[in-house]
Amino acid sequence: MNSDRPTPSPEQIPADLPAADAAANALLWSRIRDSQQEALVLLYERLYFYLVNYGIRICGDIEITKDAINDLFLEIWDQRYRQPEVANVKSYLLTWLRRRIFADIRHSKKTTEAAGAWSDTATPHELSYEECIVAIQTSDEIKQKIRRAMAALTPRQKELIQLRYFDGLSMEEVSQRTGISTKTAYNTLGSALKCLSAELSFLVILLWLLSK
Repeated sequence: MNSDRPTPSPEQIPADLPAADAAANALLWSRIRDSQQEALVLLYERLYFYLVNYGIRICGDIEITKDAINDLFLEIWDQRYRQPEVANVKSYLLTWLRRRIFADIRHSKKTTEAAGAWSDTATPHELSYEECIVAIQTSDEIKQKIRRAMAALTPRQKELIQLRYFDGLSMEEVSQRTGISTKTAYNTLGSALKCLSAELSFLVILLWLLSK
């Protein structure tokens, strides 16, 4: 049934609306599926603290948790055209994050201790608001961090970021322009974003790319 009420844009969602608000999360999810990058940023902002606390409870390691959340949102964006309609976005992402953390624990070289600490019955550890702020890695020197992070990229990685995010080319067009396969382009771009995330939070990377 059609409604005469206009559908609110992501920008019209109140910043103080609880992360548990299923309708707001579902709206943002729908916008992400329509390739609206601002919706991805807003969903990340709304659910980040909740996801961090959940990840800490199941693996006991904040670095594993942060990496898993960053990978999760990168995957959401890369797979946005294949994402299903979701009624409870928060629960959907918790399940996705849990699987992501399990995979990271199995493959990470640094998780011997974390893997031993993880269990379904691990004692919950809630991060304070201050700890979450630190986890997000905010900084007043973001421009310097961006320059430092970009300097660590290879010429090919810089080229692909320029073509994909600044020039707005599709991955197929990037492949044609550079003479590499689409798969190689995806892998190279993915490694570039991971390199950037070593210096910057995922949110800062998104905001930076969206500002270009």
